[in-house]
Amino acid sequence: MPTSATARNRLPALVGAAAFSLALSGLAEARPTLLVTGGGALDKARAAWAQADFEVAEAAYAEAVERGALGRSDLVECYAHLGASRFIVGNKDGALSAFRLAAAVDPQFEVPPESGKKAAQLADSARKQATPIKLDAGAPSHVASGAPFAVNVLIDPAQVASMSRVGLLVRDRSGGVIYRFEQPPHALVNFRVPGPMVKPGVDLAVRVDALDVHDNQLAVAEVQVEVSGSPMTGGVSERQSAAASASGSFWTTPWPYVIGGALLAAGGVGAYFVLRSPSDVSLGAARVQPN
Repeated sequence: MPTSATARNRLPALVGAAAFSLALSGLAEARPTLLVTGGGALDKARAAWAQADFEVAEAAYAEAVERGALGRSDLVECYAHLGASRFIVGNKDGALSAFRLAAAVDPQFEVPPESGKKAAQLADSARKQATPIKLDAGAPSHVASGAPFAVNVLIDPAQVASMSRVGLLVRDRSGGVIYRFEQPPHALVNFRVPGPMVKPGVDLAVRVDALDVHDNQLAVAEVQVEVSGSPMTGGVSERQSAAASASGSFWTTPWPYVIGGALLAAGGVGAYFVLRSPSDVSLGAARVQPN
């Protein structure tokens, strides 16, 4: 009986520990996806805006940003409507601040037409003052199956402070997530996708996200990586190693850091173009997400 009693006493602790572990795993799964809206606040904000209740809309859009985990297009919507609603209720300075944030995420953001021409003019002024947040990501366009590869990210040093984390998300051709990782933001960020994640015949979509302190998506860069070779047993063959070296030697070495550091110190954004991988890279400012 003492054993049974001990087990009963330990049960709540074990259940609590299991629940805590599941909660942590759920957090880890949810954070990099970034495609959920800020709770019900965004729906509330849209409803208030549709009813021309601009004071309620202003508070709800601000709440949606605070709750976070917004995809890039939703974040732009929030900032644009936040600026418009503030302008309508007479808070011109607050409107300009929100429009600047919208322009930093997407310079092509649209001002709600119902906010009037003067609000649109203020938004144009904000666009001229804002610096768009960009990511440039490089990775080999082809890798051998089972071979690890690097994903190198360049960020304008002046924009690092606006970010909380830089997230890596790797998907296979079916859209399933096979790898994710996060790093603190720096002018040069390096990720390494492990070899066991690189399966033969499974092309990979690599996405890098710049996230703010609320897990909102500020910018995104995407790269496609083609995987060649056959299933491996016991490691990378000499032939596959040679193929991986030929396709991604530069991006899997420290040279992007060396050259990028020198260029950033000398001139800043020039490093974006010199250090681009031959693969197709889409800058965050050129796309609106959740894409």
